[in-house]
Amino acid sequence: MFIKTFAIALPVLLGGMYVSGALGGGGWSRDVARPQAAVMTALEDLDIRDQPGSPGTDPAQSGGITPVFNLERTDTSMRWKVMSGDKIAVTMIADFKPSADGTATHVTAHVERGDAPDDFVSPAFRSKGVTLGLFAMALEGELNELTLPPPGDPTACARLFERFQEANMAAGAGGRPESLKGAIGQVAATGVRLNAFDAEQRRLGCQHRDGSSDFKSVESSMGASHGDSSSGTSSDGAVNFTPGQPMIDPRPPGERRR
Repeated sequence: MFIKTFAIALPVLLGGMYVSGALGGGGWSRDVARPQAAVMTALEDLDIRDQPGSPGTDPAQSGGITPVFNLERTDTSMRWKVMSGDKIAVTMIADFKPSADGTATHVTAHVERGDAPDDFVSPAFRSKGVTLGLFAMALEGELNELTLPPPGDPTACARLFERFQEANMAAGAGGRPESLKGAIGQVAATGVRLNAFDAEQRRLGCQHRDGSSDFKSVESSMGASHGDSSSGTSSDGAVNFTPGQPMIDPRPPGERRR
């Protein structure tokens, strides 16, 4: 039961720790080595529903109401409004400012809670902290793809993944956490490894261009787990809490272990 609950909570924990640890709790910012027009164009297809837990896709979690996502754009900002019926659940805002004589862009992001009651809002959009964490990860994924280097050496990329796999194996040797504090610590350590792996992937040009390595498929929905509680593995094999085995396999589904 603990493993199943932990699997459900993982996206929320990741989002919350991303905000509290990396964002300082107030907002998100990043300097991107691309002109403002290119950055804003790259973000036009951003969809927070692609983030861990598929936030906002299950009407059973929001009083039977499926959220509607609307994008509003100005010359210097983009606003994603999440509507619950005729009320606003949350607004996710990204602001843009040219830098380096127009060759780069400073991007900032924050979240504003709307007037929709919690009972009719998806869990991911009730908390500004969780929403900002998911929004920031979505922004990072789109901007990482925009700034990817040319494809890297397959051999070097294979060695990188082997090292990542070995690190996960070593981390999993201690067994599953016995408490919520231990679970949070384990998720934090996993987040550090994932961030380091993601940065090295980008440096070497190894990252998958379809975005499938971007913190996805942790759970199919922010509801009941579909995994087998005896194995601790989600239905698509993306998360594995078996002691001695990697917790998260960052490869696309078609390349994962069978």
